[in-house]
Amino acid sequence: MKIWLSQFWRLTFITFMGLLGSVTLGLMRYGGSVLDPSEIAFAYVAFGLSGSFIFAFYHVRGLSNTITAAVSVSALQFVASVSYIPVLNSAIWSFGVNLSVVALAFLFERRLASFKQLKFIIVGLVYGSLFVLLTLLVAMLTKVASMPAEVFHENFVDGLLIGLGLGVGAEVAESFIHSIEQRH
Repeated sequence: MKIWLSQFWRLTFITFMGLLGSVTLGLMRYGGSVLDPSEIAFAYVAFGLSGSFIFAFYHVRGLSNTITAAVSVSALQFVASVSYIPVLNSAIWSFGVNLSVVALAFLFERRLASFKQLKFIIVGLVYGSLFVLLTLLVAMLTKVASMPAEVFHENFVDGLLIGLGLGVGAEVAESFIHSIEQRH
């Protein structure tokens, strides 16, 4: 019971802090519209929550369980978003972002460990690039003739800010948890 409670606490705390970081930057960019599910700005909540949960799950439970969690979160996000956006867009964004976060969480925990305080910058840049690539994929699959550069720019900035907020929040949470574990 004690192990389960410890894992639950860590999972909840990392998820909350990642979400808090993402939503904070979303509020600074879009104001209260980040809390409206019918607005594009809600991505700061949706991807902040799903991304930080996947990061937390990886931190607490490891890679194999995280893949299952990411697929489950993607499916829930897909079902919730089809009432607001087209099915193809919903599938690409829900699964594209969340499954990519599994690889990013692996890098965050393993390969980027030596970068210490700079990991959140890498997470932000990867999120920004991912948002651009997913925008391009949606445009290609829906046969959009020409998409203005502003759309790619705006999606890069949104992805960058979501990733930065999520990365900072997760890093702060992991540092706090690590400091508590060192004392006990």
